[in-house]
Amino acid sequence: MPADKNRWLKKTLGACLAFSFSTLILASAIHTPAALAHAEHGSEGGIPTISTKAKLPNGVSLQVVKSNAYQFALATDGKQKIEVLGEDKRPFLRFEGEELFADLNASGWHRSLLPGGGPLPQRLKTKVRLKPNWVLINRQTGYGWYDPRLMNEQVPHFNLGLLVNGKPLSVRVERIEPAAMTGYWRPVLTGEPPHEGLNAMVPGLSGNSLMLSRLPVADAEFQVMDDNNRPVIELRADGVWLDTQHPWASRLDLFYSRESKETAWVRISESSTITYADPRLARKPAKTSETGKWLIPVKIKDRETVGVLAGELQWQKIEAGK
Repeated sequence: MPADKNRWLKKTLGACLAFSFSTLILASAIHTPAALAHAEHGSEGGIPTISTKAKLPNGVSLQVVKSNAYQFALATDGKQKIEVLGEDKRPFLRFEGEELFADLNASGWHRSLLPGGGPLPQRLKTKVRLKPNWVLINRQTGYGWYDPRLMNEQVPHFNLGLLVNGKPLSVRVERIEPAAMTGYWRPVLTGEPPHEGLNAMVPGLSGNSLMLSRLPVADAEFQVMDDNNRPVIELRADGVWLDTQHPWASRLDLFYSRESKETAWVRISESSTITYADPRLARKPAKTSETGKWLIPVKIKDRETVGVLAGELQWQKIEAGK
C-alpha cells in the first residue's frame, strides 16, 4: 500500500475511530446491552478483509480494523465526496471535503452504531421511506463505523457500496485466514530521559506507541522534535499541544480538531501525559536477526540544547506452544 494511504489510515485509527466512539456515546440513548454481546465475535471462518482486487481512487483509504469489534475505517485526503451505502443501498454517511454528514433517517446510520447492528428508531420501522435528513457530524476527513455483516460469521463475503465523487463503487469484503504469527518487534528504551522532570516509557510489548509525561516537579516545558529538529509536540504547563500543520500531525494517532486554519498549535490534552505513535519506532530493520536503533530528540522549550530519548527495536520470537 502506498505510504500516503498508510498515513490516512493512521489518522483514521487515531482520530476518526476515537471520534466514532464519541459518536456512540452521544447516541447512547438508543444502545442496548444485548447488542454489545457480539463484540468479542466475528473471526470464525476468517478475518474480514478488504479484497486486494478493490481499486480505490487516489486520496481514499479503506480497511477493516479491530477496535472493540471489527469495523470499517475510511480516510480521505479532504478533497473527496464519498457516500457510504447501507445494506438497503441507501446512503447514510457522506464525506464532503473536510466535513462529515450522517442521514438520521437512514437505517444504515443507526445500524452502524453497534457491532452487531444498532436498533432502529420507531419512525424507521414503518414502510414509509422518510426523506433524507443530513446533519453535519463534524469537520472530519475520515470515520470508523460498524457494519453488522462484519460480525456475521456465516457470511464469507459481501460487497460494501460506495459513491465516490458521483461514481458507484462496489468493494468486496472477504474472510481470510490469518497468517501464523512467529514473532513481533518490541520497542524498548535504552537510556534515561535527557531532561529532569520528563518521564518516558513504552506502553505495551509491540507497536510504535510512546508515553511521555511532564512531572509535577518540572519547571520547564518540553518539545518533541522531528528528524529535522522541528517541534511537533509540546508538553506545556497547561497541557499537551500539537502542531497541526506539521507533516506528521496525521501520523501520530492523536485526536484533534483544528478550529481555525490560521492556528497551527492546538491543545489536545489538559493533562501532563501524552501517548502517541512515533514514526521512528516503526522503522524496522530489514532482518529479524538485526536490532533497530531509534532516537527521539527532546529539548527544553526556548533553549538550544537538544537531548535524545534512545531506544532499540528487538525481534521477539514466539516459541511454539507458548
